[in-house]
Amino acid sequence: MLITKKLLLTGWSLLFLLTTACTNTLYQAELNVLNSEGQSRQAIVYWTKTEKLLGEAKAGPIVLLTACSNRRINFDQTSSGIQFRGEPGMDRLQGHSSTVSEGTLCGQVENGSILTELKSGPLLLSIKCEGISDDFTLGSSSYIQAREQPYQFDIQENSQWSFFGTIIEAPQPPDCR
Repeated sequence: MLITKKLLLTGWSLLFLLTTACTNTLYQAELNVLNSEGQSRQAIVYWTKTEKLLGEAKAGPIVLLTACSNRRINFDQTSSGIQFRGEPGMDRLQGHSSTVSEGTLCGQVENGSILTELKSGPLLLSIKCEGISDDFTLGSSSYIQAREQPYQFDIQENSQWSFFGTIIEAPQPPDCR
C-alpha cells in the first residue's frame, strides 16, 4: 500500500512538472531613431515566447516602445502576418491629414510571419503611420517615424527555464532625454 501511494504521488508530481515546466524567452533590441516629430529618440522592441514541455509554444505580441511617448504599439499575429493596425483618432498614414479608419495597416514585420518562429538576429520592421496628438492628449503620442525602408533591429534573446511558469520581466520604456 505504501509503495502504491509513493508511485501515485511520484506520478502526480511528474505530471505537474510536465504541464507547468517551460522555457521562457525574452527577445529584445534597442535602436536610435527619429520619431514622427523628427526628434532623435531611443526605441525598444521586444516580445516573449513560452515553450512548454507539453503543448504548443506561445508568443507575442511584439511591443514597440519609443522614448518620450505615451504609446505602446503592439504587432499582433494575423492571417496576413505580424502587423500593427492603427487606431482611429490616434494614428494617420504618413502625409495624410485625417486619421486612419479601423483596421488600417500601420506597420508589419517584413522578415517573418509567425511569432513563435521568430528568433534572435535581424528583425525588419516597417512603419507606415504616425501617432497624432490633440490638445487633450497627455504627453506625446509620437512613435518611430514612418518611412519607406524598414527599420532593422538586432534582436537578442534571453532564455530561462522554469518549473512553475515564471515569466521574464519585460523591459521598461526608454528614458526620455
